[in-house]
Amino acid sequence: MKAVRQANRGRALEELIILANQQYRARGIAVIHKVPTAWLPIRDNTGRIVSAKVEEKAAVDFLGVYRGYPIAFDAKQCSGERIRWDRVEPHQALFLQEWEKSGGIGFIFVWFNFERFYVVPWQFWQERMQLWHKKEGPASITAIDMKPEWETKNSKEIALNYLETVDNLWPMDRRQKSDCI
Repeated sequence: MKAVRQANRGRALEELIILANQQYRARGIAVIHKVPTAWLPIRDNTGRIVSAKVEEKAAVDFLGVYRGYPIAFDAKQCSGERIRWDRVEPHQALFLQEWEKSGGIGFIFVWFNFERFYVVPWQFWQERMQLWHKKEGPASITAIDMKPEWETKNSKEIALNYLETVDNLWPMDRRQKSDCI
């Protein structure tokens, strides 16, 4: 099996989420989009584009609105049984912290071993990441340690019905809508 390049790690998960988001939008359930990455072309001495580099890192992979609530999340795919807290970059952590403070729903969407999907609330991820930085907790979480209510299942209607998990974790009838909507 070929090694997955760093730039393409997680692309399969992103494609599944994009498909689910298209299905959500077609049914009038939610509008959630992939945040594009800004690329800067690198040219040779003749002006021909020979490569490209990331010009500006996106805050997170996906942004949108679900039932009138702002939603933001990053997708992380891992081939092993554990994922490190530092897979979330500092600029992403800051964004998600500010997002939730402003009333938005934020989480990390994790896909383990091409089998199991989890919606991990940002607050949990952040708390565990801080414990790890203080050397008071582990550097990662395993699939076994994931809470059952975080797991996302496929459905007949939606390829990857992660918003059902969001509904269970953030009951919309008990949330206060953000003032910015």
